[in-house]
Formats: sequence, C-alpha cells, structure tokens
Amino acid sequence: MIKKIDYSDLLAYDKILIYGAGAAGTNLLFFLFTRGFDKSKIVVWDKRYDEIKSKFGFIVSKPNFAHFNDVENTIVIIAIYKESLVNELEQEFVNAGYKNITAFEKINLITEKIRIDEFENKGYTDCAYQDDIDFSEFKPLVKAIAYYLPQFHEIPENNEWWGRGFTEWTNTSKAKPKFKGHYQPREPHDDLGYYDLSNVDIIRKQAEIAKQHGIYGWCIYYYWFSGRKLLEKPIDLLLENKDIDIDFCLMWCNESWTKIWVGEHKEELIKCEIKDDDPEKFIDDMKKYTDDKRYIKINGKPLIVIYHIQNIPNIRDVIHRWRKRALEIGIGEIAVFSTIHPYSATDLGVQDCFEGETNFSPAKYHVDTIQLEYAQGLVISNQIYRYADCFELYKSIVESSSHKTYLSCMCGWDNTPRYNQEYFICDLDFSADNFYNMVKYVTDEALTYNKDFIFVFAWNEWAEGAYLEPDKRFGYAMLNTFSKAICGISLDFRKEN
Repeated sequence: MIKKIDYSDLLAYDKILIYGAGAAGTNLLFFLFTRGFDKSKIVVWDKRYDEIKSKFGFIVSKPNFAHFNDVENTIVIIAIYKESLVNELEQEFVNAGYKNITAFEKINLITEKIRIDEFENKGYTDCAYQDDIDFSEFKPLVKAIAYYLPQFHEIPENNEWWGRGFTEWTNTSKAKPKFKGHYQPREPHDDLGYYDLSNVDIIRKQAEIAKQHGIYGWCIYYYWFSGRKLLEKPIDLLLENKDIDIDFCLMWCNESWTKIWVGEHKEELIKCEIKDDDPEKFIDDMKKYTDDKRYIKINGKPLIVIYHIQNIPNIRDVIHRWRKRALEIGIGEIAVFSTIHPYSATDLGVQDCFEGETNFSPAKYHVDTIQLEYAQGLVISNQIYRYADCFELYKSIVESSSHKTYLSCMCGWDNTPRYNQEYFICDLDFSADNFYNMVKYVTDEALTYNKDFIFVFAWNEWAEGAYLEPDKRFGYAMLNTFSKAICGISLDFRKEN
C-alpha cells in the first residue's frame, strides 16, 4: 500500500530507492540535492539509464529488483506521474518483497508553513510603470513564439456551463488579494482593455503590439474534440484577415474540460477522446490553417504542437496517420512537437515520433514550497514558490539535459483568479531583473545549440498571471523587458523619443 509521508521521514531509512528519472524524478532529485541528502544512500533506477546516466550527481542505473538484501530498511519512491504505471510498479515491488513504498505525489514536500496574516510577497520592487517602446529597429536574436489563449469571447458552451457572458475576464476581474503584497486583481491597460476577441480589430491591435516588441508569432490553443471545435473564432478571424501581420501555429489542447476550477474535476463538460477516424479528420481540419502563408514552419514543415501526449492512446499510430494524411491532402511533411506537461516524449518512450519538444512553462520546476495557514491552523492546499528558485532549478535541469528541448520562459504564474483556495503561485519575490535573466538565458541557450525558436508563457494568460500584454499597474514593463532580452539590449536601456 502506497503511503503518504513527509520528506523528513526519508531520513529514517538506510536506503532510498527512486524509480524514475523523468519529470517527477528530476524534481525529487533536485529537491534531495538541495536538501543535502547523502548521495550514498540514494539509488535511482530508470529503464533509460544508459541515456540519462546521471541527474544532479545521482547515478541512474538499470532497474534490478534483486538489488538490495535489506528491503526492511529501504524506502521505495515511485517517481512517476501516471497513476496506472505507479500502480503496476507498486505491485512489482510488493512481489519482490519491498514493504516501504510511496510515490512522488504522496510525499509532502512543503518546506515552510506560514500564517496567512504574517505572510507577504515582497516582489515587484524593481518594477515600475513603463510606456510603450517600439523595438522595430532592433533585430531579435531568436524567433519568440508566445502561447495565446483565445477564451476572451462568449461561446454558447461557456454560457451554459459557467453562466451567461462568461469569458476569461470573468474570473480575472473578480480576483482578490489573498495576502499582503499579493498582486491581484490584474487589470488590462486601456490600450487593449477588457477586450473581446470576436472583434477582429482587437486581434489586429494585439498583433501590432506583439510585432513592435519582437514577438515572431503566437502558438494559439486549439480546442478540437473529434471534429467539434471550441473557441475557434479568433483563429478563424486571423485566417480571414490576411492583413494582420503576425505568424502563428496551433497547439492541440487535447484534454477534457471539467469543473476543476470549482473543485469538481470529475464532472466532465466535454470529453477529449480519440475516435477511429480522428487522425484523418484532425489533419483535414488543420489544412486551412497550415496553408496560410503566416503559419509557422520549422525546416519548411508546418508546426503542430500537442499539449498532453500522454492523453493519446496508440500515439505512434496517430502521428503516423497524421503524417500520411498530410501528404495525401497536399499539406506535405509536418513538424510535430510534444509538450513536457508533465511527461516528455522520452519519458513515454516515443521521442522518435516528434521533430522536437517544448516545456510549456518553467513554473512546474520548483523546490521550496510555502503553504499558507488560515485561521485556527486550517491549511488549504495552496502552493507558493519563489520565482528565483524556479529559475535556478530550471537552469540546473536544462544544463543536465541534452539541450534538444525548445525552451520556454515565463513572466510568472498565479492562478488564484481560477482557484479560490487550492491555488498555485510562482511569483514570490518577483523582479524584472530575474525575468530579464530568464528570457536572456533561454535566448542564449537557443543560440548556443542552434535552435531558431523559443517559447514564452504567455501572451495573454490573465487568469494565470502569465501575460506579456500591458496592464494598468506596470504598463508595458513586462513586454519591454522581454523585448530587451531577446534583442540583446541591456535591461536599463531607455529609448529616447
């Protein structure tokens, strides 16, 4: 039986056996590394041991269930996210005689609990309101692709599920600060306002701002459910208006919609599944977009990004049929990218199916977890991280990798507008300097390893506190900072009028 434990409980064992050096294992190993755990006590197994070799100084070896004589004083940690695999491995360890078994997601990695009335975010001290700067005269060092959320217009489905008039602004505008120094609510700058993406002039204005700041294009979320589309209006408006000067590609957001925002993750609103003829239908639907001259290509191939590769059964067959259909209908060869969210293609053993991968957001790389206690010791399942810590872990993981991933950067993460209590924040002690350094690091890494593109989370994820668009408090500060980094300009640059 997999049990819940605190990370401090690990100290009681003579040996710590970690199965998995993928996404979950990497987070766990970095945590143990920064906590100074004795490396001689830790054994790491992974089927890809010959490829991975080591992580943060921990040797990765081939799984061998007869490895230990003393199973009584060994704790097994199955560091894998996928529940079905965890259950299978648990049974293997039980059959091999291991008695102390847990899983990565069952370990309490909370390193600090603070009363909410004593907590303060002291970030943003080096941020100040900035007017718009036109960077058109500067040449970006890389092509920056910003993730773009289209949920800023009404659709019948959202009106039915969430109430009439629902858009992303509904939750964003209602947000309240949870603690001292918490930057909420976040309000859009008057240059764009609480926009409606069914208005093509808004999309045109967004594109103008993006291009003036060196953004190469948008990776637009594409919600496709066996032929049924949601939130496709802005994409179609962009397609219809060839004068809008912005390149774009689509990311298939292949996950079911639920009421997880209100704690009802099991209530499905629309199910994402793969039906028999879906691979061909999907590519047929994509053709009108990939045929557009503004559609982003890698080595001449239209780029299609997949959000959750683990949600696709028989993924090898699906991608093969995509490629076959694309050739049949005149699209030609396609470039398919996976997203590390949370699995990489390597984690699932299907890396040969893809031309590349990107890590959706660095926010998932974190170590020191702060949890806020409410009245009378009540602890809500919130998680708060320091932006600088996420960045440091991110760099460590990148430097220990093969450098094949197309990196992403972010200007923060704060989903309290969507989740009233069980929220995730990664902007504690945020600074413009750290944001600039993250973008610069990702840019420099791309140049060093001959990659043309970087990704940024995000252009307009307002309800997750991740947006480059200007806001009322800081104006164009975040966007200007991003532009300076990708253009190789110092952070203190000020353009004279």
